[in-house]
Amino acid sequence: MIKLYSYGKINLFLDIEGKLSNGYHLIKSVMQSIELHDEILLKNTDKDGIIIKCSNPDIPVDEANTCFKAASEIKEKYKIYSGVIIEINKYIPSEAGLGGGSSNCASVIRGLNTLWDLNMSENEMWKIGLKIGADVPFCLKGGTYLVEGIGEKLNRINDFVWNDILLVKPDFSMSTSFVYNKLVADYYNSYADSKILNHINSDDFKAAAMSVSNTLEKTVESFNPKINDIKKLMIQNGALSSCMTGSGSAVFGLYSGKADLDCAYGKIASIYPNTFKTRTITEGTKLFI
Repeated sequence: MIKLYSYGKINLFLDIEGKLSNGYHLIKSVMQSIELHDEILLKNTDKDGIIIKCSNPDIPVDEANTCFKAASEIKEKYKIYSGVIIEINKYIPSEAGLGGGSSNCASVIRGLNTLWDLNMSENEMWKIGLKIGADVPFCLKGGTYLVEGIGEKLNRINDFVWNDILLVKPDFSMSTSFVYNKLVADYYNSYADSKILNHINSDDFKAAAMSVSNTLEKTVESFNPKINDIKKLMIQNGALSSCMTGSGSAVFGLYSGKADLDCAYGKIASIYPNTFKTRTITEGTKLFI
């Protein structure tokens, strides 16, 4: 039996650079792991099958689940004839742009590598992850990365260290495929002149915090203006900056200290029950429980 932490992520920066003929969009993003996490439990079973159990009844537990896809891919590739039970204890909100499904998938790949003594290389795990989701390669790494292409090009940058982050998951969700399908070319390269990479690499985290941006906000806000309402609410309650993460619907705010964070949490959580306090984590943060 193996237990793993499965960490969420936020996009400090997300721009769209174009679209391929196969429908995939080319991104340029600064992805950042955060402490908010799910927990994954893996157990061998003599029966040849994949059993998914999840604490959130809204999460599919069949072939649509990213953990099922990861286990199925590994079983086929490495001719594994025993089965596995995968239990997911969910804390990361789903359809929120926080990478919960991708992170769960990455944790299962790493966990099965150990549970089944496969000795997969980082590159082998990366290839399996990319087949399942564009964010999985980043989730296999964790920390702070510049992510480009369709998610397969990862370049490690300086750790972005920020201890006081507020997350709000509003009472609606966004499908990644829906958002990207509604994205118009007018929004491509919206932030080509962003200096956020320079700020992070020079450890000027306050300037980086003031440079967060996400071009997908424009698309999501056109369907639900509550995104902008949450951003304004965070700024009004002391956030240095606020931004939607991924394709939404979660919004994060960066605060300058614990007192400001706690004050904002008390006010905002009374309006949005799914409000969380978290912080950034670095590559190599403990994975196995």
